[in-house]
Amino acid sequence: MTAPKLRKRLANGEKIFAAWMSAAYPRMAEALGRAGFDAVILDLQHGEASFGEARDAISAAHLVGTPTGVRVGLDGFGEAARLYDVGAELAILPMINSVEDARKLVDTLKYPPVGGRSWGGTRAISLFGSDVESYRRSANDEMIALAMIETRQAADILEDILDVPGLDGVFVGPSDLSISLSKGARLDHQLPEAVEVITRLLAAAKARNKLTAIFCGNGEAAARNAELGFDIMGIGSDWAFLTSGAQAALKAARGSVGPAGPNY
Repeated sequence: MTAPKLRKRLANGEKIFAAWMSAAYPRMAEALGRAGFDAVILDLQHGEASFGEARDAISAAHLVGTPTGVRVGLDGFGEAARLYDVGAELAILPMINSVEDARKLVDTLKYPPVGGRSWGGTRAISLFGSDVESYRRSANDEMIALAMIETRQAADILEDILDVPGLDGVFVGPSDLSISLSKGARLDHQLPEAVEVITRLLAAAKARNKLTAIFCGNGEAAARNAELGFDIMGIGSDWAFLTSGAQAALKAARGSVGPAGPNY
């Protein structure tokens, strides 16, 4: 059992480097936690996992003390609340394109008086080693709700979205943002207009003491974004880690003979 820890670490100024998980294999979350990532984020929007597989992945990550987040599917407000109920600490809602969307996010994921989240987090209470009253009192502060900024519509009103009471912060989807800003012409994380939006977003979020997160294709991109000022970097994905590790092993096997080692 591990108590919620992401909020406390972020409050202490730590950067969170989270593995991005798309596989429908719960033990992958445990493996990524053991690899040393600060958190595992399960992608239910473009990944392969069902709710049950995500639930079991969250439990597997808890075995090694690794916090979990989720990115849910389109209009996945209720899905995010259910995943909070089974132990996720962070939820990312895609395609939040209006103040109304952001308010619905808060209303679904925060308990009264901040929102209207329905009670039922018994699995989370068990995983966090908490009791009913402690969880109820702390959930609004400890569970992190992020709105994705990934379209021109959202970029145009990002300050208004950030001003929604109860919203903890924003998550940048750089691929979709560049596609939207270029009117479908380019997928380019360095698109000047996208870079301008990201710079504006970081300043606006910092001024409002809101969290910022972003998807990063690899560790180098994560390091750059951390230096820019982002708080949470989703890195990956798991399939990329698996593929690169397999390719490296095969390259070594087919390459020149290295130093003598065990005979097996």
